[in-house]
Amino acid sequence: MSIEKISPFQLFCLMYLFELGSAIVVGLGLQAKQDAWLAILLGMGGGLCLYQIYSYLYLQFPDQPLTGYIIKILGKFIGTPIAFIYCLYFLYIAARVLRDFGDLLITSALDETPLYIINSLMILLIIYGLSRGIEVIGRTSESVFFIMIFLGFIGIMFTNFSGIVEVVNLAPFFESGWKTLSSTVFKQTYTFPFGEMIVFTMVLPHLNKNKYGRKIGIYALLASGFTLSITIALEIAVLGPKGVSISQFPLLDTIGRVNIGNFIQRLDIIVVATLIIGVFVKITIFFYAGYLGLASIFHLTKKKQKAACLLLLGILILIYSIKMSSNFAEHLIVGLKWVPIYLHLPLQTGVPLILFLITWVRKSLMKNKKEIHEVES
Repeated sequence: MSIEKISPFQLFCLMYLFELGSAIVVGLGLQAKQDAWLAILLGMGGGLCLYQIYSYLYLQFPDQPLTGYIIKILGKFIGTPIAFIYCLYFLYIAARVLRDFGDLLITSALDETPLYIINSLMILLIIYGLSRGIEVIGRTSESVFFIMIFLGFIGIMFTNFSGIVEVVNLAPFFESGWKTLSSTVFKQTYTFPFGEMIVFTMVLPHLNKNKYGRKIGIYALLASGFTLSITIALEIAVLGPKGVSISQFPLLDTIGRVNIGNFIQRLDIIVVATLIIGVFVKITIFFYAGYLGLASIFHLTKKKQKAACLLLLGILILIYSIKMSSNFAEHLIVGLKWVPIYLHLPLQTGVPLILFLITWVRKSLMKNKKEIHEVES
């Protein structure tokens, strides 16, 4: 898989769809009430700063994924365990997103279908896609990107035409105050979904033009950030701050209220299709990152070894997605309260910042040493 390449546009599509993922369906930043849209934009700003660190490290090691240059920077003794932790982290988040997908599909459309059936079908599809390689995943994202844009346009247009949008619900501006807003950004929107771009440090080495890696990431973050902000603003305008806060899936409830002339209604399929596309890409990228890291650490080079590893990891993700919590409410509490503090912040910000500082200092020292040598000679 290391020789496979994707184009800059395919990378953009992957990043954009990944960022939307389940975030567009599950309400973001709702602690800030009607200022949730602003919390998303501020979180996007933090994500842009983080991505500068990720892209800097990528440009220093363009042929190495995160798990590779961690070992180069920190040494084998310290770097290997940290690289292994990242692999587990990626696989754990893949399981969490798979659980999001299963619960929403059951809530919205397939209420009589067991969770394990829905999750099994999705993970089998992802295993098949990954078995074909990252190039196939990149081409697939190119195709479904335009479908996602079309669905979004249709959803926004019908919601506005139905006359259910009340812009007054977005007022008063900044009522939650800076303290609540900053807490919401720090604990939620900064880490989810923007900080999750850390996973693309495993994908960037596949880019066929590495000089575009930084620009593409910035464009994708801006596009997805504004998309999510507009979406949550629309949800608040329709449901109101209180309605959004008590809804498990605000986008689903918003689209469910669309009724134009008693003819155009029940547009839940738009939300379901959006979820399936976004979640497929998001789980695939997290799954691929965890798999690629483990294959590298344990030196899995043969096709049979890689296939067995892919299948085993898929089964583990499936089982854990079902067993990780007894119900969806518990799942959300863990995901929004504990995961950002104890997993996202250390692994999305802490470790990359340390790697950046070590690399930058070493590079500066080498540059100074070279300059001194040139002066002396």
